[in-house]
Amino acid sequence: MVEIRIENLRKTFGEVIATDQVTITIKEGELTTLLGPSGCGKTTLLRLIAGFYAPDSGRIFFDEKEITQVPPHKRNTGMCFQNYALWPHMSVSDNIAYGLKLKRVGGLKFTKSAIDKRVSIALELVRMEGLGHRHIHQLSGGQQQRVALARALSVEPDVLLLDEPLSNLDAKLRIEMREEIIRIQKELTTTTVYVTHDQHEALSISDRVAVMDLGYIQQFATPRQIYSQPQTIFVADFIGQCTFVDGTIQSIGGHIQVKLPDGQIINGLTTIDGYPFEVGEEVRCAIRPEDLSFERETPQDNEIDGMVTRTIFVGNGLEVYFDIGEIHAQALLDPEAAINPGDPIKLFAPRSEVMVLPLGGVHALRKVPGHYMATAEGPSNASAGVA
Repeated sequence: MVEIRIENLRKTFGEVIATDQVTITIKEGELTTLLGPSGCGKTTLLRLIAGFYAPDSGRIFFDEKEITQVPPHKRNTGMCFQNYALWPHMSVSDNIAYGLKLKRVGGLKFTKSAIDKRVSIALELVRMEGLGHRHIHQLSGGQQQRVALARALSVEPDVLLLDEPLSNLDAKLRIEMREEIIRIQKELTTTTVYVTHDQHEALSISDRVAVMDLGYIQQFATPRQIYSQPQTIFVADFIGQCTFVDGTIQSIGGHIQVKLPDGQIINGLTTIDGYPFEVGEEVRCAIRPEDLSFERETPQDNEIDGMVTRTIFVGNGLEVYFDIGEIHAQALLDPEAAINPGDPIKLFAPRSEVMVLPLGGVHALRKVPGHYMATAEGPSNASAGVA
């Protein structure tokens, strides 16, 4: 097991920024997900860790050893690619053994018996005992993914790197393989970096999640913190669903009071410790649909009035879309709620569930004393966006 430390990492392709100002520490034995939309830089960051790309600036450490310029085959990482990258003319066992045949320990090769033993252990780990003789075309998609995972694990890597490993599987197989990856990772306690664009996948398997957009890590925290305390508007919007209401700060005390364009007042809390909000500042408030209800829990709850525009029955709830003046909002209410388009609606939200966020995205975090973005080198004028 190793700890991965990344310091102010930057990678560009011509005028395109792939990653910028990436500074995180991935603890040993944890599974960390790089999550974000296409073009956010997550795969580029994974390839930088693997050594397939060299950064323009910044440093990468495995424990206390800097490996920024160390070639891929000397980093002792195991890589599982999105398209599996299996040799179709080889058997399952030969595919798994491929990396072992190339690997050297102290300049020495593995013996055939040592390779056979490791292949057998890897097959058992991914629950494919007895299938080593098969060829790749004889396997299902889920089985091929298991072979790719077994090959990556057979070299006993210090770091396991998974690049959207489940994207080619159907929904049922994704769930099955997700559980297998969790089982194997916890059993081996291998430091793992997992790339995905699926927020549900990221929240369900990760010890920590790095949410990325436009080459920047917008937030790096536990799944629960990412969901309940998003640091930027992008994170709040990308993780789950949110109703966003823009307004202007009227006062700052125990709660932040925000005036909406139609004159309504709501109170909420910041999710960013130390952010220097000011009276008169324009902000965006985020409310999870499940945090809006017909019932007032306390006298201090926010009261929000609107007009229903659409309802959708989703089984365990009723999605209600409504307008607050010119603002479009959404709530998830009791499926038996008797409400229809055109009806006025009055909903309540606890102050603790209204998240007050600054405008300006990740760059607003530069205003937070002690935040790594506050001291990181400033961005260039190049355009961001690479997978």
